[in-house]
Amino acid sequence: MKGLIQKHVFASGNRRTAFLVTKYYLQQNNLPFGIKDNPNHARVMLGIREGYYSDEEIKEWIINGKIREFKR
Repeated sequence: MKGLIQKHVFASGNRRTAFLVTKYYLQQNNLPFGIKDNPNHARVMLGIREGYYSDEEIKEWIINGKIREFKR
């Protein structure tokens, strides 16, 4: 997810694509995906793009759906 978000020139559509690809991959492999459908997660994706979150925080968010609020 992080690589797809940060390494692409089209920031907006890229975040949505990364989110959906990650969700699909985990579900197809019977792995946990704890992120609930919520428009506020767009802010988290922006935080990932800007390097605000560590890899461990992103992993925790994907598995359990919990992450600290993104602030600039």
